[in-house]
Amino acid sequence: MSVSDSRLLLFDDNIRSIGGHFLELATLLMEGAAELGYETRLATHQSFDGFDAINPKFHVEQGFRARRMIHWSLGVDGRSKVRRSVEGHNIGGSKWQNAWQNLRDPFSRPDRHPRVMLERWSDDFLKLLRHWDATDKDTLLINTADDFVMLALARALKQLPGDKPLTIHVVFHFAVFDSQTSLSQRQQFGDQVNDAMKQMSPHHIHLHATTAALSKQLAEVGVVANAIPYPTRYRAPRFRSSESPRYKIVLAGTPRAEKGRRVIPAVLSKIHGPHLASGRYQMSMQMPSKRWKRMIPKPMQSTYEQTLAASSMPDSMPQSAADSYFEITSSDMPAAEYHRWLDTADVGLFLYDASRYVARCSGVLLEMFIRGVPVVVPDHCWLADQVRAAGGNGSVGYIYESIDQIPDLLDQMHHQYEAIRWRARHHGMAIAKRHRSTNTLIQMGIRPAGSIRHKQAA
Repeated sequence: MSVSDSRLLLFDDNIRSIGGHFLELATLLMEGAAELGYETRLATHQSFDGFDAINPKFHVEQGFRARRMIHWSLGVDGRSKVRRSVEGHNIGGSKWQNAWQNLRDPFSRPDRHPRVMLERWSDDFLKLLRHWDATDKDTLLINTADDFVMLALARALKQLPGDKPLTIHVVFHFAVFDSQTSLSQRQQFGDQVNDAMKQMSPHHIHLHATTAALSKQLAEVGVVANAIPYPTRYRAPRFRSSESPRYKIVLAGTPRAEKGRRVIPAVLSKIHGPHLASGRYQMSMQMPSKRWKRMIPKPMQSTYEQTLAASSMPDSMPQSAADSYFEITSSDMPAAEYHRWLDTADVGLFLYDASRYVARCSGVLLEMFIRGVPVVVPDHCWLADQVRAAGGNGSVGYIYESIDQIPDLLDQMHHQYEAIRWRARHHGMAIAKRHRSTNTLIQMGIRPAGSIRHKQAA
């Protein structure tokens, strides 16, 4: 098998648009694999149509009908309360819990019923393997997995002959439990994953977690997963070059529940007078074209609309946007445009729900770090752990317990900005080395393709 014959086959049903981090993660992994000598292929959700935004050297195609498999996870981001079999039957709870879940399942939309989703995911996975002529010489990678995806994978692999076992790497991102999760549900999560693992024999399954905290959580429920660095794209740390007197606060990511959508209006109200209207800061946000009014306080809506109108005019001057305390960007930007936007950030603000990120990595935080951008993050989650690891409050940013503290922290940031930015730039150099996509793959155990050829020749 030559180096050029070595293939890394990637699968992610979560990739439905060019926005968000699912496509960026897949792209980084493909770029890293290419550096290691692999040919790559990626399967997305069947609704994905952003092929123009992808480097044509990468083979990408639609594959999965099921979407949001995380919906039926036993973890923090899911809604299941009892363990399931690979067919989707409720088997893990008490007699009453199973009966209650059996009553709830039929109320799901037909295409969101757990049994239907497991069947569709596993059938589509098998079709992709046949379409790509996958063999035991290939390396397979499930980019974004959870306990429910593990059931679907087990269901698929049970239908394959075991004489030539596949090698499959599975990456976990989402927290297993938080302070509200019962001990019973935690244990059922572990039992569900381990039962699925047993049913995948004799295939070689390698589990990975994108944070050390998540690896520890998995260990606590009896699941062994290797902690790996989440990959991020290198951008040279820069000095602030904007001529605007305003420091630009970037609130990156489409407003979703776990990213703090609910608290955006309150935060904007708190910083409006002392920081935005005063000319100290500008708030740059990714916002949907509709339903934005629920997130923008009424006294600020006229400025928001004026900013939108100015930015939509083809002959609008860049200075006119800089004069506003708002900058509004699309919630679905191509990767190159998204990264150019992040390059203009002076402060990264994170309003994340700490309970959802207690063990979950934030790709946006790494993107801010690698640029040397100071950050403001919530406490009691992975993001705060990273700021503390870099030196704590005032090192590369600040940690807040309550959003009420954000105005004062931005005041401190304004006075100490250059010193914090200098430290953040140096921290970014260490992040760049640790979170290179090639290093991520190597930490998974996916070695350079040449080393595989050498071993086989020996």
